[in-house]
Amino acid sequence: MPSCEKCWSDSACSSQYNDHASEYRKLMDRRDREGRQCTPEQQAGPEATACPKCGRVACHQWCHICMACGYKPGEAGL
Repeated sequence: MPSCEKCWSDSACSSQYNDHASEYRKLMDRRDREGRQCTPEQQAGPEATACPKCGRVACHQWCHICMACGYKPGEAGL
């Protein structure tokens, strides 16, 4: 599963003196406990593209998997 681009970006702000990946995991855990999950569009990042299956602008900017419906380019039948 691709990373949440919003959380990755937010964790960069607090990782100045710490491990960025560790800060990302802490942020994800905290947001999950608080029930503050990011939207599929936020998870996909600022350069996300529209999904040909569901139409949401939620295809991840790097791996192109739709964060809303799970569409993966090149899968049979899609």
